[in-house]
Amino acid sequence: MKDIFQKLADIEKEGGQAALAIVVRTKGSTPRKAGSKMIVMEDGSTVGTLGGGGLEKKVVEESLEALKGGKAKLTSFTLEGSLDMMCGGEMEIYIEPINLREKLIIFGAGHITEALAPLMRSMGFRVTVVDDNPEVPEGGRFADIEEVHSEDMESYAERLPPESNAYIVILTRGFSKDEAVLERIIGKDFRYVGMIGSGKKIRTIKEDLISKGIQRERFSKLHAPIGLDIGAETPEEIALSIAAEVISVRKGKSLSRTYGASSRSAEKGG
Repeated sequence: MKDIFQKLADIEKEGGQAALAIVVRTKGSTPRKAGSKMIVMEDGSTVGTLGGGGLEKKVVEESLEALKGGKAKLTSFTLEGSLDMMCGGEMEIYIEPINLREKLIIFGAGHITEALAPLMRSMGFRVTVVDDNPEVPEGGRFADIEEVHSEDMESYAERLPPESNAYIVILTRGFSKDEAVLERIIGKDFRYVGMIGSGKKIRTIKEDLISKGIQRERFSKLHAPIGLDIGAETPEEIALSIAAEVISVRKGKSLSRTYGASSRSAEKGG
């Protein structure tokens, strides 16, 4: 049991994330009793045990799903049949994501991102920067950022699962890239989706995507032009306006309208 609590302390100290699975109720013959605990790490490895076998494999799967969705869940298991177990008893297991850091995923590695990424990291976000420029990870500009990916941005956006604790910021270097990334993002449920650009650019992209079959109501949660209206012009000022908007959403503040950075500045791109 000491190992469990020590590992939880280590996860909190390191700013990582995991899921804690606790047996809350048992009935009949079961390998572990109420109060038994197991930690499931991001990579599927475990600390502690709930009995091994098919049950434990299923708990790991459920725990990883809880991590992705950012929500606790209560799951019941009958220890026979599909779990390939003969106990025949029942277990009720509570699974809770712990120390779940909110994610900020930025598409585009330009000057605004260079200012925004460390700012958001300082506020506790786990920051990921994605750009198709192969030199981005090697340039040293994002040395303190947890994840920097040099790959096709559209493909990365396509693979992203919806996550309630993830914030998406689209700051690519051009109109067509922004539209292509947004097309693959807008149909998924994230906590926040923001895109840079002038009002004209945003309207054009919306109509293009609607003509491709994306439902108009999906754009109701899009923050575009991105950022609160603070008269921002420089990359650093625009980064601050974006950070302010993201924090407003994080804190549950009502934003009556998203004004964004000035159209002139926004058209310079990420």
